[in-house]
Amino acid sequence: MIFWSLFILFVLLIARFWGLEMFAAEMSPALLDEIARGLIVAMVVCGTLLIDGLVRHFYWLRYLQRRLNRETPALIQDLLTIALFLFGLSIGLYWQEGFSFTGFVTASGATAIVLGIALQTVIQDLFSGLSINLDGSYALGDWLTVYTDQMPEPIYGKVTHMTWRSTFLTLDDGRRLMVPNHIATSNPVMNHSRPAEPKRLSVPIVIDCRIPSDRVIDMLIGEAFKAVRKPGLARLPEPSVILTELGSDELRLDVRFYHYPDQIDPSAARSVVLAALQDVLLQNRIPNPVSQIEITPPPDLLLALGEAEIRAALNHASLFSHVLDESQARELASLCRLKEFARGADLMVQGDTAASMFILLEGAARVSVLGPNNDPREVAVLAAGDVVGEMSLMTGAARNATVTALTKVRTLEITKAPIEALLAKSPELLQRFSHVLAKREEERAAIANRSVQVANVERDLLARMRTFFRGVLG
Repeated sequence: MIFWSLFILFVLLIARFWGLEMFAAEMSPALLDEIARGLIVAMVVCGTLLIDGLVRHFYWLRYLQRRLNRETPALIQDLLTIALFLFGLSIGLYWQEGFSFTGFVTASGATAIVLGIALQTVIQDLFSGLSINLDGSYALGDWLTVYTDQMPEPIYGKVTHMTWRSTFLTLDDGRRLMVPNHIATSNPVMNHSRPAEPKRLSVPIVIDCRIPSDRVIDMLIGEAFKAVRKPGLARLPEPSVILTELGSDELRLDVRFYHYPDQIDPSAARSVVLAALQDVLLQNRIPNPVSQIEITPPPDLLLALGEAEIRAALNHASLFSHVLDESQARELASLCRLKEFARGADLMVQGDTAASMFILLEGAARVSVLGPNNDPREVAVLAAGDVVGEMSLMTGAARNATVTALTKVRTLEITKAPIEALLAKSPELLQRFSHVLAKREEERAAIANRSVQVANVERDLLARMRTFFRGVLG
C-alpha cells in the first residue's frame, strides 16, 4: 500500500505541474483550472492514504504484531483508513472548492434513514463491533464461550479474526465459526482469557461406595498434584478433591484443578488429569460401583494393609522386584511398616543421615534440592507407587534431597534391619543390589546428559554397601 500510494502521488505531481502544460494550448483556462484543483484534491487524499499505509506497516505490523505479538482487529484498521480518507477528502475540497460537508450531511439525512431501515442488521453488527473494540470485551487470541439460543449448545473457541460484521472463532476441533457481532453483544459471553489467571476445571470420578472416601481422596489428590506439573496446567491454586454425592451403590467425587486456557485446551487438560487418575485407580485396584451389592464380596483392599498390598507396593521398587525371589520378598514384606505423614511434614531432609526408603501408597510429595543460594528448588513430584531413598537405605549415604508431603501421605517404610536380615541369610544379594543401583545411576546420568562407567559405579557401590553392612557380612 505504501508503494502504490507513493507511485500514484508521484504520477499526480507530474500530471499537475508538468502534464497540464502540455495540453494548455488545447484546453480552455477554466477547464485547466478545474483539472488542476481536482489533481490537488487527489494528491491530498493520496497523502492521507500514504499515512495510513505507514501506520499499518510500522505500527500495526512491525510494532504490535511482530514485537508485541498482538494483532489489531481488521475493523479498527478499516475505520482508521476510512477516517483518514474522509479527512483528506474534506481538507482537499475545502482548500480547493470551499466545500463544507455540513450541508451534505444534512441533505442526506432522509437517505440515511431509509438505508438504516434496509440495513438494520448490518448496522447493528457494525455498532456492536465498535462497542466490542471500544470497551475491550474481548480481543484477538482470547478464548470465549458464547451462550445463544440460536445454537444447540454453547460455543467455545478462540478469537482469530474480527471484522466489521463478525467475530471469527476457531473451535477446538479446528473448524472456524463466524459469529455476528450483535449476537456477541446481546448474549452472555464468558471470556476465559481475562483476567490472565488460571481457570478451574474438574473431572468426575465414580467408585464403589464401600471404599473409604478419605483414603480414595488422598490417592486422587496425590496424583492430581503430580499431574498439574505438566505444561499448561497450574500448580496454584492447588488441586482439590471433594465428595459430591453418596449413592446407594456409588461414591461420586470431583477432582478440581486449574489450567491456562491460552496454553492448553480444556478437553486436553482434562485428559491429562483423567489419565493420571485412572492409573492410580487401576494400580490400587479400586472397584467400580456395582448395581447388585449383595452378590459381590465387600472389598477389603483399603481397610487394612495386608501382605498382598505390601507385596504389590514392593513390586514398584526395582531394587527388590529385580533382586528378591518369592520367599525373600515374602520375608521382607513381613518386616516392613506403614508410616503416615501429615501435609507439610518432611519425609526426609537434604543432608540428613538415615538408612531407610519409602514407597508412596497414597498422596503426593515434593522433591526439592538446595540451589546455589540455599533456596529450595523443586525437581520432581512423587505420587502413589513412586520410590525414594534407596541409596540411603543401601549405603547409609546422606539424603541428597528434601521430600515434603504436599498432602497427607501414606508410605511403606523399609529400614536397614530387614535388609540386614536378608543379607545375613543370603550375602550374594549384595551383588545384585549393587547392580540394580548402578543401572539406576546410569539412567540418571543419561537424563543429566553426562556419562558414567557402570562397572566402576557398581564396584564403588558394592564397596560402600559392604562397609555399611559389615556387621552382618563379617
